[in-house]
Amino acid sequence: MDKLKDLAILILMGGQNRRMKGNHKAFLNINNTSFLQMIISSLHQLAPIYISVNDVSIALNLSYPLVKDVYKNIGPIGGIYSGLATIPYKYVFVIGCDMPFISADIVQYLYNHIDINKDCTVLCDNYGRLFPTAAIYPTKLLPNIEQQILNQNYRLYTLMNNATIINIENTPLNLNHLTNINTPEEYQAILNTH
Repeated sequence: MDKLKDLAILILMGGQNRRMKGNHKAFLNINNTSFLQMIISSLHQLAPIYISVNDVSIALNLSYPLVKDVYKNIGPIGGIYSGLATIPYKYVFVIGCDMPFISADIVQYLYNHIDINKDCTVLCDNYGRLFPTAAIYPTKLLPNIEQQILNQNYRLYTLMNNATIINIENTPLNLNHLTNINTPEEYQAILNTH
């Protein structure tokens, strides 16, 4: 698969991991492979990879550029803001480190559906649930995100007001690739099936 022009990948791993009882989700394993390694091995051929962190000490052994949160402890929007402000590419595919099954096909599909007049490109399911931590954001969105943060509105859904929204269930893509794992129970359920 060829590199995608003007695109970088940002893996968000700056969360508090409270629901996972303090275990960092990026380093949880399935068959001796960490979530982070699974994501990188699926996506590294598409675009340069950056890692979003709130504390660089957790990622010093990683051989990828680290993007430190400018605004701390405000959730994924803080990582997205810092990524768009730092990464020298026009578009950034943002992926949460708790989504180990992400596939290159999803990134390619979203990339093919970028509309320069929209604020981001995101998937939804048949119930209208959006997947903003597996979406493409343009760097031109930076001022809007900054204003939203200054207004103390940290909801990613607000960024979706002018988005290209694609129902994944109307595409050849697999919804299971967007599974995110937030709790010990969800993690155990995944381990039981892999």
